[in-house]
Amino acid sequence: MKRGWLTYCTVLCACCLPANSAYAEDDSCSPAVSSPTDVTLLLTLKDAQSIYREGEIIPLKLAFTSGTEKKYSLDTRNYDRSGRLNAESFCLAPDAGRDPLADYYSSGLFGFIGGGLGSEHMLDQTPYLVNLELNEWHSLPPGNYTLRVVSHRIGVAAAANGPGSGMKSVPMTSNSVQFRVIAARPEWQAEQLATAMSVLDNPGSSDEQAAHAARVLRFLGSEAATRELARRFWAQNDQPHGWDFMFGLVASPHRATAIEGIKVAMADTQHPVTRELVQTFALLQIQSDPEYKLPPYDEKRKDAWVKQRDAKMQAYNKTVSEELSHVTATLESKSGKARAVTVNTLLMEDSDLSEAAHVKLRHLLVASWDSLPAKKQNELIEYRWDEIGGPELLPILRGIINSPPNPGHNMETVQRGPALRHFYELDPSEGRDLILREILNSKGDIGVSVLGMLPDKELPQIEEPILARLRVHNDTSVDFRLIERYATARPLTELKAIYEKARGKWACDPQAALLSYFLRIDPDYGVAEISAALKEREFTGCYKMVFSDFGVALRMPRVEKIAITALDDPSPEVAANAAGALGKYGSAKVEPVLWERLRKFHEEWGDKSDQLRYRPGLSSELQAKGMLEYSLIHAIANGQAWLCGPDKLQRLSEIVTTERKQEVEGMFKEWQNGQFFLHMNWWPTGELDYTVAYFSGHGMEDLKEKLIQFPPGTHFASVMTVAQRNRHQAEVTEVENTAADSGLHLDIQTPR
Repeated sequence: MKRGWLTYCTVLCACCLPANSAYAEDDSCSPAVSSPTDVTLLLTLKDAQSIYREGEIIPLKLAFTSGTEKKYSLDTRNYDRSGRLNAESFCLAPDAGRDPLADYYSSGLFGFIGGGLGSEHMLDQTPYLVNLELNEWHSLPPGNYTLRVVSHRIGVAAAANGPGSGMKSVPMTSNSVQFRVIAARPEWQAEQLATAMSVLDNPGSSDEQAAHAARVLRFLGSEAATRELARRFWAQNDQPHGWDFMFGLVASPHRATAIEGIKVAMADTQHPVTRELVQTFALLQIQSDPEYKLPPYDEKRKDAWVKQRDAKMQAYNKTVSEELSHVTATLESKSGKARAVTVNTLLMEDSDLSEAAHVKLRHLLVASWDSLPAKKQNELIEYRWDEIGGPELLPILRGIINSPPNPGHNMETVQRGPALRHFYELDPSEGRDLILREILNSKGDIGVSVLGMLPDKELPQIEEPILARLRVHNDTSVDFRLIERYATARPLTELKAIYEKARGKWACDPQAALLSYFLRIDPDYGVAEISAALKEREFTGCYKMVFSDFGVALRMPRVEKIAITALDDPSPEVAANAAGALGKYGSAKVEPVLWERLRKFHEEWGDKSDQLRYRPGLSSELQAKGMLEYSLIHAIANGQAWLCGPDKLQRLSEIVTTERKQEVEGMFKEWQNGQFFLHMNWWPTGELDYTVAYFSGHGMEDLKEKLIQFPPGTHFASVMTVAQRNRHQAEVTEVENTAADSGLHLDIQTPR
């Protein structure tokens, strides 16, 4: 979630340097960018409109075409996770107006990450349309304007054996269009505001209508619109159109009205208060103070810039803290959803609240629970349990567990699985009964990661009910995983018959579960069926991922031997799957085998490796062979049973293809930094997942195995919340002791 990233950067503020666009360069507009002749970008104003009022949406259409098919690819995204996609530069003459979001993106307070859902479109003679609204990037005063656009969405195959990936950006310059902006009359602004409010307040409005109304409200720029934005805004991600409301407040020319409006909203007994609302208030306050105006970032003056930015960050964090204290003081006056959301906000803070204060807040949360949106309930139970979890929530968890199943895992419905997990943690006795009840009458929406939590190695009583479902084909994939986890040898003969009847035609998950069961109960049969499954290639593609789910069973010598043999399988997908599994679960003796397979790969592809670099239209076969190299590299570099240090990384860098060299060099640089980051995480499963340097894994034993491979004197840094440390203190202590016993330096910070 974006909020989590911004909070993280607030803590590790030294990382948060000015955000740079993933596409556009500052000098894209001057001089004009030259474009290839066989691709065209046509810019038009929607509906041929040429006169706009201040604050009126100025919609643009970009039409991309190419006379050369299968040469140019187009990135179709229209947003990224920072909130605004800078794929285009807007070249205006005269260069008037302002960037309405400069106070957000150039504040120096936040770090931003790009990326987002999108796809790739191969250009041809049929125009591909991209719709944009100029107001997102420019707030224009009255005047006559000429606009052209430079787009950085287009990519083309890079030159053979060049550095980097197989694609390079092709900037495209559009034609020019002219338009005029005139002053907006108060009557028109009032009319636009009233219409937008009517649409947003009408439950019958379509999503498209409501989204357009929110953007009208965002860009309108009147004082009344600013007050309305403040009245409506309470969250970015949990509120429909919250991002537009927040950006509208940041961009408003009526800054004092925006600040006062948010203050009024936070004091309103019916208005929810989130950290995002408080952060927006603090941002507007700080950006209004000339003392905290940062100069343009200059790498030559980085230290001075960072010092000035740190002072600004300190003032910003102080404002956030003070406002949250004010919210705490007014909490009792809030009710319903406003109280529930606000209590949740306060519980999320790593503050100096006493345990008694935390207990009080948890009781208030329980009392207001039904007022929370289901999506927020899911987030709290699944991802924020360390902060809110306690025995007070047992009745709520019980009610969720007893609610109707949600096999589609719709996030607008509360999930039963995480609720059952935490119920069992709080009350093992009743939790066990609930898990057994669910196993015996599985509804398919709670997975084996929860139902498999019981300490029993075997549960004979579950076998007949599950077999009964299998016999009449009324089973779910969870049933097969439960057989894998708990079944005894008693149903082996029947399960063999069931498996053999559909051998080669199973869906991948049931097949993997049954093969794992056979390995546990009858290793000879299991090993034979793994070999057979690799040969079954007529009906399904499951042979490509046979090794994915065996886990530590892969270290059985005969299973490991099959995986080693599969490295030379004619199918690159099979070989890649085997490499990944051997890296994660294989014994130390497989490391030289992986090196040898990588050497053979480069003997085959060394002088023609450019054929494997990604480019538009690359065949799936060549893509799979490229992924084989990727899997071999990462199996060696990230191997669990050995340490791939700087010497080995240097060796890797010398033999990998050009496209992969940058990945290996990035790992090598981590050793040069002199300190590694250790990230420990327990959500959503409640079990430890970790990343240490460029290694990742699951479980305490694997983490300890990896740590002791590092040379004595190695430094590690880790950051976690106070709530995380308190709830997982035993495991944290175990990691600290392992590090100390191995001569490693581990610094765990718990910033408040």
